[in-house]
Amino acid sequence: MANPQRQFWDSAAKASAAFYVDTTVSYDNPDMDAFFATGHKIVDQALAPVAPAGHRLAVEIGSGLGRNCVALADHFDEVIGVDIAPEMIRQASELVSQENVKFVLTEGADLSAVADGSADFVLSFTVFQHIPDISVIEAYIAEAGRVLAPGGVFAFQWNNQSSELRWRVRRSVLATLQKIGLKKDPYRRNATQFLGTTVSVPRVCGSLTRAGLDMHKSDGEGTLFCWAWAAKPLS
Repeated sequence: MANPQRQFWDSAAKASAAFYVDTTVSYDNPDMDAFFATGHKIVDQALAPVAPAGHRLAVEIGSGLGRNCVALADHFDEVIGVDIAPEMIRQASELVSQENVKFVLTEGADLSAVADGSADFVLSFTVFQHIPDISVIEAYIAEAGRVLAPGGVFAFQWNNQSSELRWRVRRSVLATLQKIGLKKDPYRRNATQFLGTTVSVPRVCGSLTRAGLDMHKSDGEGTLFCWAWAAKPLS
């Protein structure tokens, strides 16, 4: 059965991969040097609050063109970026030359390429906000708990703008208006696969607890760019 998320993001990558990773860049002529430079800022923000115990392996969920993986490679011996879109994987493999970085295709809710307890850091940025099904986000949180070594850290961003019900209604209305042509967006940002969902902080905390992770810090509650930092206990 076709995966709607994979279809959307693969098509998006073929149209303008950098724009769909970061919609602040030009759709037709993105400045790729500036685009990759932002990866260092994102990774610095992700690493600052809670330092992982080790620096062997970092994993990025939704690696896109690899801008964050490039930055992570300055801090870790090995970096694995997973993405649902084959075209993102293809382009990232061409753009990123660091030998300690590799990209792997995921089915959209797993980190099956990463062994249990082998990662020191897991990162996800501007990915969970585009996933419509909260159970998929929770599956990724569970996977982060599985692959992290004791003392490892999971830093991730998600949409915490409103209630889950209100967001589902908004998403349904916008997707319908887009489909019938009353609120067209040439970049398809009203598509369900782009609008994703919002998740409450208590639900995220519950998912982290079930994954065996301890929430250490959150920031940006009530916004699109809500962050959480969770760690796997040392014992």
